[in-house]
Amino acid sequence: MVVIDYARSFVTFVLPENQARLQLEGSCQLTAPGTAPERYLMFASCRGEWTYGEPGRLFLQPNYDFSGLFSDTRYRLHRVRYTTEGEALDAGLIAERFSGMRPYHLRTVEATPLADAQAVIEATLANRVIIARTEIADTASGVTQVIEYPVKTMNVKPETMAFQVDTGPLPLYDASSDCPEVMGSFLWAFCAFNDFTGADFVCQAPVPIEVGGQVVAATTQYSEVRCFAEARNALFALEA
Repeated sequence: MVVIDYARSFVTFVLPENQARLQLEGSCQLTAPGTAPERYLMFASCRGEWTYGEPGRLFLQPNYDFSGLFSDTRYRLHRVRYTTEGEALDAGLIAERFSGMRPYHLRTVEATPLADAQAVIEATLANRVIIARTEIADTASGVTQVIEYPVKTMNVKPETMAFQVDTGPLPLYDASSDCPEVMGSFLWAFCAFNDFTGADFVCQAPVPIEVGGQVVAATTQYSEVRCFAEARNALFALEA
């Protein structure tokens, strides 16, 4: 089975003042009725910065988390500030936002399917790199998504042949979203599962901040849980 080696895969956007190489966190392939599959690549977060600024003033204040998504033609830049005030979707056509994109560097490798809990536990305790795929089919829209991502945290209990993935962030497509921009329908999420069927996600969402019983602002946290009982999970180990 061929999977992406996320630690060695990158997207690089080009602006007149800078080229930014961004390591991948995960990917999501969407297939809608009557359309060809399209892949969306999530890049790892960094912090808001003054690029090439003066030492001692490199991080913007107030600071924010910066990550995003790219498809072949579209982008989304995702900023999470300490409050949600003034947040707006920054998404659209790559050609209208960037000077260009360097060819996506997707390092693909052969990986061994882990067919059962024993194989998962053995690969984990051998410190092999594990890649997961979670497939979710939405019956209402007919959209199927296959999310692929590196497993950064794996729990195992050999005595009972138990394992549990808890990892992210990864791009979860919200098939119920009414956002006209496809990039705006993706959620930043962590995934947990302990079987080859069923997956739980905790997604970024606004959380109200209360002072004296009054809501004074909102912040963004991984707080909204979504459960997909029919999701199908597969795990693969890269060669040691």
